[in-house]
This record gives sequence, structure tokens and C-alpha cells, in this order.
Amino acid sequence: MTAVVMRLNYVVIEFKRLREGRSGRPHPEEVPTDTLASTDTLATTDTLAATDALSSTDTLASTTSRDGRKLSVGSMFSGWTRRRSLTPNGARTTVLLPAQPSPSSSHRRLSPSPGPASKTLGRLGLHVVHQPGTAPLLDIIFIHGLGGGSQRTWSKDPRDPNLFWPQHWLPSEPEIGRARILSFGYNASFLPGTPRSIYNIGDFGKELLYEMKFGKDRDGEELDIGRVPIIFVMHSMGGLVAKKAYLLGQNDETYQDIIRSISAMVFLATPHRGTNLAEVLNRLFTVLFQPSRDFIADLNKSSPALEELNEQFRHIAPKLSIWSFYETLATPVGPVGLMKLMVLDKDSSILGYTQEISRPLDADHHGICKYSSPDDSNYVSVRNALSSLVKRFRSRVVAAVGTRMSEETKDLEKFLAISSGPEEDLSSVRRWWIPGTCDWLLHEPGIQSWLETKQESCVTWFCAPPASGKSTLSAHIISHLRDSGVACQYFFFKFDDPNKRSLSTFLRSIAYQIARGIPAFKRSLIEVSTEELKLEKADSTLIWKKLFESILFAMDLSFPLYWVVDALDESESPKALLELLRSVTGSQTPLRVLIISRKTEPLSLAFRRLASSLPLELIEKDGSEFNSIDIHTLVEKEIKHMRGSDELRHRVAQNVESRAQGSFLWARLVLEDIVNCHSEDAIQEALNDIPSDMNNLYRRMELTILNNPRKSNTALAKALLQWTVCASRILTLKELSQALRPEFPEMLDLRRTVQDVCGQFMIIDNTGQVTIVHQTARDYLIKNANNESFIDPRKGHEELFTKSVSVLCDPSLRFKLTHGQHAIRSTEPFLFYAATSWMYHLRNTRAASDEALNKLVMLFKNLSVLTWIHALALVDQLETLVKAAKVLTTFVSNRRKLNSTKNPLLHRLSDIDLLERWTIDLVKLIGKFSRQLLSDPSAIYRLIPPLCPEYSILHQQFHQPDSAGVAVRGISNTSWNDNLTKIDLPHGDQAWNVTCAAQNLAVLGSTGTVYLWNSSNFTETCTLRHQEPITAFCLNNRGNKLVTCGLQNTKIWSVPSGQLLTCTPNPADSKTMSIIFAENDAKILTGSDDRVIRYLHIKDLEAGWQIVNGSLLKESSQVEGTFVNSPVCMAFNGDGTQIGVSYRGFPLSVWALNEGYCVGRCKRAKAFQNDHARPSTSWFAVDRFTWNPVSGHVIGLYKDGCVFKWHPVTDENQEAQSAADEIAASSDGKLFVTSNSDGTVRVWNFAYFTVIYQLASADLVTGLAFSPDCRRFYDLRGCSVNAWEPNSLIRFSETEESFSDAASEDKSPTFISHTSEASLVQYEAVTVVAVAPGSTWYCIGNEEGEVDLFDTRTEDVIKLSRFLNFLSVSQMAWSQDATHVIAADLGGDMVVKRLVTSPAGVSGTTELKSLATPKVDLDGRGIHQMLFNDDSTLLLIISEDRGQIWSLNDEAVIATLVFDQGMNRRWLQHPTQKSIFLGFGTTDIRVFRWQDFSEQPHLCFQQDRPRLDSHTKLDSTEDHALELAQLSLGTNGKNGSNSVVNRAMLTQDGRHVLVQTKGVSGQGRIVKRVLIFDISLSSRMEKKMPHQHHFPTPTSRQTSCQKSKSH
Repeated sequence: MTAVVMRLNYVVIEFKRLREGRSGRPHPEEVPTDTLASTDTLATTDTLAATDALSSTDTLASTTSRDGRKLSVGSMFSGWTRRRSLTPNGARTTVLLPAQPSPSSSHRRLSPSPGPASKTLGRLGLHVVHQPGTAPLLDIIFIHGLGGGSQRTWSKDPRDPNLFWPQHWLPSEPEIGRARILSFGYNASFLPGTPRSIYNIGDFGKELLYEMKFGKDRDGEELDIGRVPIIFVMHSMGGLVAKKAYLLGQNDETYQDIIRSISAMVFLATPHRGTNLAEVLNRLFTVLFQPSRDFIADLNKSSPALEELNEQFRHIAPKLSIWSFYETLATPVGPVGLMKLMVLDKDSSILGYTQEISRPLDADHHGICKYSSPDDSNYVSVRNALSSLVKRFRSRVVAAVGTRMSEETKDLEKFLAISSGPEEDLSSVRRWWIPGTCDWLLHEPGIQSWLETKQESCVTWFCAPPASGKSTLSAHIISHLRDSGVACQYFFFKFDDPNKRSLSTFLRSIAYQIARGIPAFKRSLIEVSTEELKLEKADSTLIWKKLFESILFAMDLSFPLYWVVDALDESESPKALLELLRSVTGSQTPLRVLIISRKTEPLSLAFRRLASSLPLELIEKDGSEFNSIDIHTLVEKEIKHMRGSDELRHRVAQNVESRAQGSFLWARLVLEDIVNCHSEDAIQEALNDIPSDMNNLYRRMELTILNNPRKSNTALAKALLQWTVCASRILTLKELSQALRPEFPEMLDLRRTVQDVCGQFMIIDNTGQVTIVHQTARDYLIKNANNESFIDPRKGHEELFTKSVSVLCDPSLRFKLTHGQHAIRSTEPFLFYAATSWMYHLRNTRAASDEALNKLVMLFKNLSVLTWIHALALVDQLETLVKAAKVLTTFVSNRRKLNSTKNPLLHRLSDIDLLERWTIDLVKLIGKFSRQLLSDPSAIYRLIPPLCPEYSILHQQFHQPDSAGVAVRGISNTSWNDNLTKIDLPHGDQAWNVTCAAQNLAVLGSTGTVYLWNSSNFTETCTLRHQEPITAFCLNNRGNKLVTCGLQNTKIWSVPSGQLLTCTPNPADSKTMSIIFAENDAKILTGSDDRVIRYLHIKDLEAGWQIVNGSLLKESSQVEGTFVNSPVCMAFNGDGTQIGVSYRGFPLSVWALNEGYCVGRCKRAKAFQNDHARPSTSWFAVDRFTWNPVSGHVIGLYKDGCVFKWHPVTDENQEAQSAADEIAASSDGKLFVTSNSDGTVRVWNFAYFTVIYQLASADLVTGLAFSPDCRRFYDLRGCSVNAWEPNSLIRFSETEESFSDAASEDKSPTFISHTSEASLVQYEAVTVVAVAPGSTWYCIGNEEGEVDLFDTRTEDVIKLSRFLNFLSVSQMAWSQDATHVIAADLGGDMVVKRLVTSPAGVSGTTELKSLATPKVDLDGRGIHQMLFNDDSTLLLIISEDRGQIWSLNDEAVIATLVFDQGMNRRWLQHPTQKSIFLGFGTTDIRVFRWQDFSEQPHLCFQQDRPRLDSHTKLDSTEDHALELAQLSLGTNGKNGSNSVVNRAMLTQDGRHVLVQTKGVSGQGRIVKRVLIFDISLSSRMEKKMPHQHHFPTPTSRQTSCQKSKSH
């Protein structure tokens, strides 16, 4: 109602000015502040019209002037005249003008054009006005009232943006600042002259619900409302809108998450019971010939809409916290507050509920939501209410968010392979910190500069000597940043943990920490997780590009991110990390990186290189003074616990400090020793004996262990040290305790035992993890062979390997895993260490020792190997099988080499062969059965062995037919095959191109159709018909969008729904050659044959195609012997920043898209230039090429039969002689695959440019692609797509070869040169399978026209027939008694056979007798189905337009029926009535008699039945089937046009008929459903045939099954 008063104010002022002879808008000083809020949006025409209405209606309303005179609203506007006119479009307008005082008057007042309301009202829809830096605790949504706006309603003066208090004041409040604040705008304008509106309050409520559910922020991200509690703050009519929205959402499943989150409503002067002014306003519209507004009518006092709203709301209001503020001042109306009136009284502003909190505010209706400053008492009251609500819901938020976040966190941890949180490392280091230490670091100028919140990326390197407390300094500065509320991520590299040495682990941990603090980054990671990337084994460069360069660097955060990296020198590849940091310069979000480490020469060189790309500051501490204060503090703290006088303590303290020489570790260890002394002489002796050198100190610690009077303690100490030094990861106390048994008895208190027997060599953190005190201590133990406590790593690993295998060979282990699979993880932790680590220890033992061979044979020759696999599946570590296979391969190779020096009698060839065969099966288990093992680990015992090939070691060792869980017969492959599946495209469509992303495999057919399958199970997902030839297509990385580019149009599709999202015309006279998604799927880039690069903004399709840069691909420089013609091949790099173009007569060139210049042109490698290059040139035409998405190399094929890789920036070039026609690269950049014209496919190791796998075939390959996990590749051959999963790829994806700096420098290009070869065995594709009812027989027909008969009992195979024309077998059918079978090919030829078997008890073979070939009229049409009658004397033959009944006895056609249109059906013998057969359609069932093909009344069945999702089991015992006997009868039902019956069959129990229908939706998606018909009462069918009734048809939806019910 504020808006009503504001408009009256403006009208009064205009009236006064015109009466005084003035024109134009009022001067700002003439208008009250609260009135100015609306003047900009008010059109003069509307104002005058409103004045006319008021002047002609004196009785509408009255008020009192300042001098007490009674005034009517209408009397204030006497002397005005109304003028009507026609607009150019014929509409009639009415304006009110003042009566002219005299003809000579020089002032005439005309109405200016109305201005756009949005400039002052605010934006429509729901938009964010404040986003907290961390995940919001709540959402506070502001809703304006009648005629208000999303910004103006909440601003005292809209001209001053600082008075918009939801945006500028609330975020600074301590509690409220952590909430996200939004404002909702809707078109509640009521000015005369505005377009007619049919909105009512219910419509506004629906709009609010829609915006909360589907709204997006300015970056296009989902608002995601409903995850945290929602508080509504509403002014005037906005409160009614919120109440209505809350009611509407109660029964709408779409909005349930939002409704559950709505927790509080804060009403500011809301007319719950209406107001009389609403009636005034609607009467005013009537006088002005303006349409009434429904939403204003809803505001009438006690209107039906309000009464219904209040009645419904009171039942659900107790769920909410309700606060109501009401006005206490009359609202000024007229110039300078000439009159005032109360817009709402208290009774209408409060609900009167028991739990409602109400409070008056010292404000009028207009000012109750506008405040002058944060000190305004009204603002303070509202703020306090919001603050109270935030506090109240915070605990609930934390619990709810915690539950949700825990699920998301689990998904994120799984995607990023996070095994332990970073907090564990921080707390482990932080516990050594002493208050008062490390503060000096914060005052270092270099650290202070790094701590500045500059929007600039930089690197600071702090280096200091070993054992000087660097990790404690790191922990201190991390704690300082976290206490300051700064976004900080950190990582502690650890020498004794292989996982913590990894650069990949570092990057994944940093990404995980960023995601926990920045929701937008977290959402992006969750989206990337759908791409099926295996980050745990991914190369660090791939992780950096995918997570940081592509996502983080593209985010424009308003604050910098601080990274603290400790002990970089302990990383396996420190130089690689510094090399990655060079690209930080391209980040929109500033990264400020602090690296703390020792100073080494290789690191110094790497940092100097980094300084050329990024601001770098060095803080070097190489003396003993920098941490003297910290050592002094440590000594003072510990010396207090020493026995003796103060003078002795002082003397000892001085001694320790002077000898420490900056070594914090030395001081700590010495103090621990001194504190345990019991006399002054002992203290003095200790001081004299303790060396200042760390190695000598370790020698003294060693002697303490060796001199232990109990020899058992010495042996225990050596065992503990050996396990801790040689373990593959850090062990816990519980794991150590189990590892030591039975050699050592169970310890009562292992923590104390470790401290007592191992002295100061080992430390135990708060989580129970046991580690060596320092890297220098570890080096002392393993590098000094003369020491008595020397640990020989090879011998130690052999002992640990033996112990691990012994644990896995425990006979009782299977029972423990099967019956206590959940508890065993916590009760037997060492078991899982042994299962995942024995191969690590085997790899580090002496070469192929006899003891190791004995243990391996013990593991792999009995059931223990299955138990081991069972344990791995329980903890989701099946990838360990690949590691084991690699280690076994190396072991077997070494053993064979060792045999060459041994007596042949000692070679143990059978054992070596056993292990070698297991290296194959272990890898195949991953590819074939990993999903099944993860869902049911116990399947390894009984279900998987029978499914393995006959000659596999797994099948031969463990398949027991008598006890197997499943019987499998007829497997043609006796050994493992690399081919996972072969899929034929429908209707002979030729496969032209292939791509895959996430779980989607997409193949482009020659007819302009794209076929998609789910790559996990190869089920059909959808079919997309572009309706013209497609020249290029592409899936986005997430696999949820696909773009197809044809000759005329480009279309974007949603996957897997198959919905067409957009269709955009292509530029004229151009053909797209390459297309990709770019900029996080916001843009599409294309390269065309006209050498123009274009882009299309998906969010701005109206703009159409735009040219990226006009100078791109415009070759200006001349290359000798060249000419530029149409491109042969074009390809964008992975991030869409560069494009490569090859020509027949010009070198391959790479261009930078944004800058528009040529990056480089490809030249032949020097070794190939003389032989292959053109005369006097160094280039050659490139036929095909692709990009390495990680390294930025171009991988291509020269026409002369060479494969090459070339980097356009560094000009690195390498070639290999290998003819090829097609090429594709893996997503991780480690592999690429080529194929040549003879069908040979080769998989290459990119780094070493060697072939690791070769597949021989005679078929031409037309397309290649890798799966996202790089374990599989696809090829196209003719009309089919093949999926290949060779062991070589699985082994390569799980490679454990070190990528450390040192290792990479030592390796030669031929490091990996072994080639695994395979050949493609050609089988004729099976086209038809038919199973004999109630028998062990079945028939198979193939593409070559061959029909074979198989017996599943005896495994006999009989050649039934071969069609002479070699056409594919298309149809087969058995008789009900399994004595007759008929087969037909595509040409319509048929063969009928009768099976004659020997009598029971008489041995013999089955005889096949040929019967007369049916002579039916096909007229060139194919056969669709064949069906025998019950006694096999008649045969129904269905073709496209007719059905014919052939008599096998008479050898003649006895009846023919020509079908009407749409007779696409599946035919069955009636289950109970032998004289009739049934034709099942999508809407009805047609009934015919065998004797004469006469039709009976058809049966119609019901529509709109409940759906069965694909996971629902079709249980024949449920009463949900449609009884055939109770189907209604009709005479001329028509078949549905959108689907066809795909299959009809009788169930094995003979009680139901299953009918499957299949169709294609309007979007191209495959739609399937299943109908179940009950035939139990079908004997009464004939009695009902005279009656005719109709029921609608069942409906179906995509990929859903449906079940019909009886009526």
C-alpha cells in the first residue's frame, strides 16, 4: 500500500504546480524524501488519469488537513479536464489535463513518456545481493509489496545505493553476515496505462517458488535454494505472496526441499486481513477505463482470497517462526504532508498466533522498511530479529549441512582419492609447537609481504638447514592464517610415506581443501567427477590442467588463496611442482604460495627458472641465530622438569643452547635425555657424552637400545624399526601389534613399549601412527652397514613380504571375511595392509629368491588367492591386482634369467608357469568383473570361475561344476579375449565417427544419426536424428550435452534425455570440420573449410555465429614451394585456446585463437628431412592429426607413412616409421592409438613413442577413440563399433613407475618397448536366436545364412541348414512341442525341419527331416514373423502387408488376409484355446481363427496405468496383470503410431503373456515398456465377445516399464 500513498503524493504536487501555472517535473526540494522514491517511475499520463478519477469520486476517501479541515480526496483535483485520443495503433488513451485559465495562457502541460520501471524498482526475479565467502548458513529472501521493487522498497533514497540496507548493512552484522541474502522482484505495478495484468497473489507465489527452484546467479550457477534454512523478510503484500508460495509448495513434490527449508517469516506491515484502500484503487481504475488488477482485488478487506489464505496458513504456521512488525504512524499524503492516513491498523498487521512475536515500529507504512542509518532504531529492531533467528537456526543448519556435506564430502574424497584429511598432518606437527615460539617468522619482511592481501600471485621460498624446526614454522603460519579467517591450503611432504611424497597427492589434497571452503569450486569438481577420470593414478600434469587451470584459474575470486607447502625437498618431484607453478600467471584468482624446505642446488636452479615467470622472494636462513629464540624458549620450558638446583638448570640451559647450533631436533632430543637423569653427576655425564653432531647423537641413541639388559627388548626394537622403515606407508599401533605376532607376544601397552625399547628413534602421534623421528635418523639406520642396528632394506622387505603372505594364507580368513566383513576392517587392520602391500615388498626384495617363490606358490596355488581378492574387493582396492600382475611379471622374468645359471632340475618351471598365467587373469578380473566384485565380493568363489574361459588359470583351478553357483555352456572363447563387445548400427548404417565422454559412447552414422550407449553396460541410451548429413559432432566433458553440426544447422542436445535444446542456422557456404565445447560449456567453437573460426554463445543464441578473429588462418608469410588451399584437417586443442590446420600444399600450422597469430609451423624431424621433405624445404603434408590434451603436443600422420609428435611452442619434433590412416589421443595424454588401411591398430606410449599393443585385423578402421579412464579404446569397422580392453592398457593405467625428477632424467626413450600383440578372430555375427520350448535345444542363425542347432545338455552342434544366397537369417520359430523349427532369410527363403529323436532308453542321435518349403505370396516383401499352431499342422507366415496360413499336411496355403494400415504386431498362439491365435499391438489385441483367418472382436486394454521403473521386478504373483478374459471388446481398434510391439512371449509358468513395446520419443530417445497380461481366466473370453467396450491405452515413458492392472 506504500505505493498507493506515494502516487497520491506525486499527484497532489503536480496538481499544485499546474494550478500555479508551472509545468515540468517538481523540483526535488518540493517533494518529500519518501515520495522521491517513486517519482522516477511514475508517468505523468498515469498521474493525471488517477487525479481525474479521484476528482470525480468525492466519496471514495476522506482525510484531515493540517489545519483540521475535513477534505475529500476528490475535491483536491477540481478544475481538471479529461482528454481522450487514439494512439497510432488504434488504442484509446485517456489523460487528465488542468482547465486552461485563459486562451492567452502560455503554459500548456503535456504528459511526458513513461520511463522504464526497472531502473528504480530493481531487477525482476530472484537475485543475490550478498554472497558470503564461505558456504552460507542460511538464505534470507526479501520480498517487496504492491508497486514496489527488489531494490527501491528497501532503500530510503534509491539515488543513494548505500542506503540499500540488505546489501550494505546486514552483511557487516556478525551473525547475519554468514547468510546469503537475496531479493525477489515481481511485476506488481498498478499504474494506469500499464499493460493489462491477470496476475493474482497466487501467480506471484508460483513465480517465487519457480525462482527459488530454478533461478541462477549472475554467473549462470544454480542458486541451489533449499539446502539451508530460509528466512523471508516481507513488506506489505510481499507477506501474502510468501504465505501463498508456502501453501502452494506443500503438495508439490518439485518444491519439497524448499518448503522444508522455509523456517521463519518476518512480516513488515503485511495486510493479513486486507485494507480499505484496495477498494479505492480498483474503483479508481474503473473510472479511468483501466482494467482492474486481480492482485489488488485480493487485498480488499476480508476478501475471499485472504480469508482462504489465512484459513489454510494457520494449519501450517506452527512449523514456522513468525515475527510481525506493524506501523504506528499515519502515512503522509499530499504536498509537504498535507494530509495523513493510517494505511494498516494493528489488527490487520498481526496474525494473532500463539507463537507469533509482534512489535510496533516508530514508522509509517512507507518507512517501516526504509532506514536512515545502521543506528536507526527501526533497523536495529529488525536486525535483532534476524540475528536471533540466525543464532536459533545455526545449530540446525550445522547438523543438516553436516549431513549433506558429509555425503558430498564422501563423493569428493572418492573422486580425489583422499585417504586422510590434511588436519591430521597439521595436528601431528602442531603438537611440537611451544607457545612463544615461531612468532618471529611473522615479522620477517618477506613473510609480511607474502601475507598482504594483494590481488597478485607470487611465490615465497623459505629455506633453512635440516632439523631446524621448519615443519613447526609451517604449522605456525598455517594456524595464523586460519585464525585470521584467510582461505589457506597446505600440505606436508613426508619422506617416510610414499603417498605423501607424491606430487599427485599434493595437488588432490589442495583441490580438496579449496573445495571445502569455496562452494563454486566444489560444485565444479563434482561436475568434473562425472567425466569418469581416475585421479588417483592420473599424471600430476593432467590433474593440474583439469582442476586448477581449467576451473580454479578461471574463477574470479575477490580474495587471494594462500598455499603453504612444507618440506618440498622430501617430494619425489619438486622440480615438477615448480614447473607447474609457472602457469599461475594466467589465474584470475591470485595464488600466494609459501614453500618451506632445505636448500639444494637442483631446487635453487628450479626456483631461478620460476622467477622468470612469477614474482619470487627468497628467505634464506643458513646460520644458527634465526631460531635461537625458539630454542631458548624450548630449553626454558623443558629445563623446569629437570631435577637439581636453579644454578644447575641455568648451567645446563646455557650448555644446550650454545651447542644446539640452530638444530631444534638436537636440542629436543638432548633435553629429553637430560630430564630423565636422576643425579647431578648423571646430568653432567650426559652433557659430556652427548655429541654435537646428529650422526653421533643417533649412534648414542642406538647404543642405548643395544645395551638394554633384556635381549628380547633389543630384538623387539629391531623388528619395530624394520617395520617402520620398510613399510609401504605409515603404520598404526594396532597394525604393528598384529604384524609382530606370533613372533612377539601381544603387548599390554604398545605405545609405552615402543617408547621404552626404541628410545628416541620413533615417535607416535595422537592418531596412533608410528614414524621415524626424522629423515636423517632413517638415513642413519639404512645407510651405515657397519652399525649394529643397521637395517638392510632388501632383507627387511623380504621378511615383511613373507609375513604379509602368511597372513593372507590363514585358512580361517575366508570365514572371517564372509561373516564379519564389516567388523574385520577395524579388528584386523593389518590384514588389509598385507593384501595391498605384499607386492610392494616383493618388488624390493632380492631378485627372485627361492623363499619368495615358495610363498607366492603357496598364495596362488590354493584358495588363498581368492580370499586375497575377496579382501581387496571389500576395501575397494581391486586396482591392486594390476600392481600385483606387474610385480609378478618382473619376478617371473628375473626368475627365468636366474634359471640360466642353475641346474635344470632346480628350474621349477611349473611354478613359474603358474605365476605367469596368473599375471594374465589378475588383470582380466579387473576388466571383466570389477563391478560385480565390488557389489558382491564373495562372487569370486562360485560365480566368477565358471564365467572365465576354459583355459584360464582361474577357471581350471577353481571351477567345480557340481558346486558352482551357475552353469555356463557354449563359450566359444577358450582363452581371454581383448574384445569387450561389438555393437552393430541399426539398418546397416555406416559408422563414420566415434567419441566418448563420462559414461556415454556416441557413434555418428552415415545417415546423419547419432547413436549413444552407456559405456558401462552398453545399453542403448538414445538416438539423435539431425535430419541432414553431419560434418562434425562433439560431447562435452561431462557427457550431458552433445552438439551436431550439419550442412545447414547446428543442434545442441541434452544427454541422455535426447531432448533438442537449440537449433541454429550455419553460416552460408561453409562446412564445419572441427567443433568443441569451450569456456565451461558456455561457448561452442567451430573451424570451417572456409578457414574461418567462429563461436556461438549458448546463452545468447540470438546473436548467432560470431567470428573469433578475422586474422586467424590468414596466411601472410610465404613458404617456399607451398600454396594455401582448403584445409585437410582441423582440430582444437583441449582447452580451446589453439587450433591446428593442415593442408595438402602447406605446412601444418597452429594458431592462437585469442591473440590471432600463428604459433608455429610443423617441420620434419632432421632425421627424416633429406628422405621425405619436398625439394629445398623441410615440411611435408599432414594427413590427420590430433592434440595431446595434457602436454600440448600435436600428434599426426604424414602421408608418406610416418607418425610424429610436435610441440608448436618448443618446436620439439619426433617421428617414427609407421603407416596409419586414423589417430586418437587419450585424455590423460599418456597414450595414442593409430590404425592403418590393413586393419592393424597400434596403441602407443606417448612419452617414449613406442608401441605397447598391436591388434591385427582384416577390416578397415574408420574411427578411433579412448574411454575417459584410458583403459579401453573403441574402433569403427563398417557398420559396427568395437570396444577393446587389452591388458596392456589396464597395466599402463595402473603404472607405478616413478615420476620423480631423478627418475625421469635417467630414463631413455626406449624404457618401455614391450609390445603386446593380439588378433581379431572373425566370427559371423549372430542375427537370430530361437529356443525350443521345454527342451534343451536352441537354434542360432548368422549373417552368412547358416543355421545351427545346439543341445545344451550334450553340447552337440548340428548344422541345420545354409541358405544358398548367403543372406542373413532374419526369422526363426519353434513349434510348441519342440518338434518343428522353421528359419527364413532376408530374401524370404524358408526352411522347415522336423526333429526325430530316439525313443527313451535307446541311444542314438537326433534326426532332421526336411519338410516342404512353404510357397506363399511375398511379392518381394520380407518375412516379419512365423508361428506354428498348437499341434504343428499349420504355420502362420506374416509379411509386411498380409498374413498367410500354410498347411504342413496339405502343403498349401489355406487362408490369406491382407492387413489394413498399421498392422505391426507380434503373434502368439492363444495359451488355452487351440483354435485361435492373437496379434498384440500397442493399443489392442486382434483375435483370429486358425481354420480360416477370420477375425473375432478385438480386445482393447487400459491406459494410464502405474509405471514400473527399470529396477522393479516383474513378479507374476502380484495382482497387477490385465486378464485376457476381462479385456473389453471392440471391432476396429487402431495401433499406436509412436511405438511398435517389439516382442511378445508366454511366461514359463504359462500364466502370463509379456509384451514389450518400443518407440522413439519426439526428442529421439528410446522409449520402452512392458505389459503383463493375466490369462488365468481366459476360458470365459468367448462368452464376452458379443459385447463391445473400450478402454484407453497404457502410457509409457523413457526407459520405463509399465504394468497393466485389471478393472
